[in-house]
Parts: sequence; C-alpha cells; structure tokens
Amino acid sequence: MAAVALASCGIGEISVPPPSVHGPADGRFRASFPSGVHERVFPGSRKRIPQYGVGVLFDRTYLSGSSTSGEVNVSVETLTNFVPKTRLRPFLRSYLPSTHGGRIVQWDGHTAAIGFLPPGCYPGGEGCFGEEGTLVVIDGTTLFNVSTEQPNLASAVGSLSSFHIRKGN
Repeated sequence: MAAVALASCGIGEISVPPPSVHGPADGRFRASFPSGVHERVFPGSRKRIPQYGVGVLFDRTYLSGSSTSGEVNVSVETLTNFVPKTRLRPFLRSYLPSTHGGRIVQWDGHTAAIGFLPPGCYPGGEGCFGEEGTLVVIDGTTLFNVSTEQPNLASAVGSLSSFHIRKGN
C-alpha cells in the first residue's frame, strides 16, 4: 500500500493500493484498484447528444471492488468527435454524480471535472451508499470517467488522486 498525502485538501494521509496500468494504447491509464480488475466493452449509440455535439463510439470499463471494500470503476469512452470548446465544461459536468457543484480543473495537463456526493440512501429504500467521487478527464476524443464509492471522503479523494493518463506503453 502506498500513502497518499492530501494536505492540500486538509485530509492528511491515507493508504491506497499501488496503481496498476490498464487500457488500450489510445486509452491507457494508471489507477489504484481495491482488488482484481474486470474489463467490459460496450458499444456506444454513436448518436450525437444535441446539447454537446458529441456521441460515444464505444466504452471500455474497468470494474473493481465491492460495497464492503470500496469500489473503483474507470470507463474509457471513445467519442465520435472532439467536444466543441464552448460545450466542454457542461459536457464534463454532465458526468458528475450531482447536477450542481463539482469543479473544472486541470488533471495531467487535460481539462477535467471533479465532484463528490456525500453518503446517503437511494429513494424508495433501494439501499445506501458511501462517499461517491467522480473524476472526468478528456484527452482529445478519449474520455476517462473515474468513479469511486468509499467509506469516507479521504478514501474517495485518495482513490481519484491515483488516476493518471499514460501515453505510450
């Protein structure tokens, strides 16, 4: 386990598993996963979403963890085209767990959105969830959607902080 310092967030240090590398050459990334990683590939609709002017060709998702150990999922989406600059911020925010809040940031030199949702329960008694965090990073026509559910904010921030885009091998 590696310690991640999150002093800038006022959180201190937490332990996260060492990061591992995943993804095809045009969507390679490094992230910490709580356990074995399962990969799934889904076809996209290819239909452009009118308000953003972009659609999804396909989605390669990496899943890990459980409700007891914490969950980390990374979705690597190949987009139909570049997101128009004037629509980039709202497009990234549309992936966040809440329609309000979140921040637009630079992550590894790329425009990104990050947001957190405090623990709560689903309407209708469908269960409860821990601290949810989402980081959405765009690199050309590749979108990385990193989501995590952890027992507390420090673990969620630590999990998202382990994500980095890798170029080449």
